[in-house]
Amino acid sequence: MHDLLGGELWQLTANGLVRGSFYAALGAGLALVIGVTTRFHFAYALTYTAAPYAAFWAMDGLGAPFWPSALIGLATAVAISMLLELGVYEPVARRAADRAMLAVLVTSIGVSTAGIALLQLKFGTSSLPFYGPQPQRYDLGPVRVSSFEIEQAATCLLLVGGLAAFLAFTPIGRSVKAVRSNPGLAAVLGISVRRVNLVCFAAAGLISGACALWYGLLYTVQPTMGDSTVIYGFVVAFLAGTRSSPLRALPVGLGLGLIEQWASSWLSLQWTQTAVFIVLTGYLAFLAGKSRLPLVSPRRA
Repeated sequence: MHDLLGGELWQLTANGLVRGSFYAALGAGLALVIGVTTRFHFAYALTYTAAPYAAFWAMDGLGAPFWPSALIGLATAVAISMLLELGVYEPVARRAADRAMLAVLVTSIGVSTAGIALLQLKFGTSSLPFYGPQPQRYDLGPVRVSSFEIEQAATCLLLVGGLAAFLAFTPIGRSVKAVRSNPGLAAVLGISVRRVNLVCFAAAGLISGACALWYGLLYTVQPTMGDSTVIYGFVVAFLAGTRSSPLRALPVGLGLGLIEQWASSWLSLQWTQTAVFIVLTGYLAFLAGKSRLPLVSPRRA
């Protein structure tokens, strides 16, 4: 107990903040896609997984250095994300009409499953080492962190802050916010909804690719690496709100990261993930109950 209240607690807190920033970035990108395009982009797991695999292929197959390979991985994630919107989601939504949301959801799950299966056929089902720069270890009192963890957290915070600034201060960002508020009116005013959708998918692909590259450096690359991680992105997106500022994803992601790490002191990994979903279920139940409460005016009260 003394260790839990001392050095172990500080270490878990540091780990939670690193993981939380990671979840916040993924959630901010996913919330942008869902809030603006209304596509339930479950193939986010595919763009997430494809980035480190493309970088690994560039390093292992082409002999490219790490940083150019990382750029290839990012470009791959962005390209796949945009191609999914152009070649899959948009045609499916157009044909499904009023059932577009469900049709895109089912299609997205199928595309993600098929894409990850192709990666397994090409690279195998086992984990692959992802070599890059050598990390440095730092001891900050009772806390030990690596340079990769610090740089990952900084990158994720920069991605969330950059996305918020992009939406607030650029013309295309203001177009994105207009489409998110009212796509029909935005189209009448001359804003290209299709272009805005592509921008959102490109931003989400960039964020997922950057997060996955850091994950590969910290751990390993494997075909199923996006499954549980992207689920956390959905949790953050719904808790923070798909139509709110990306900055709201930061406290939500950090909170989930801390809950996950603190719970690991008492629970196994399986149950720490369950604790996170209990939080989501409780929040959704609260919203459902709140919407059904009778509205009582102050005069009637």
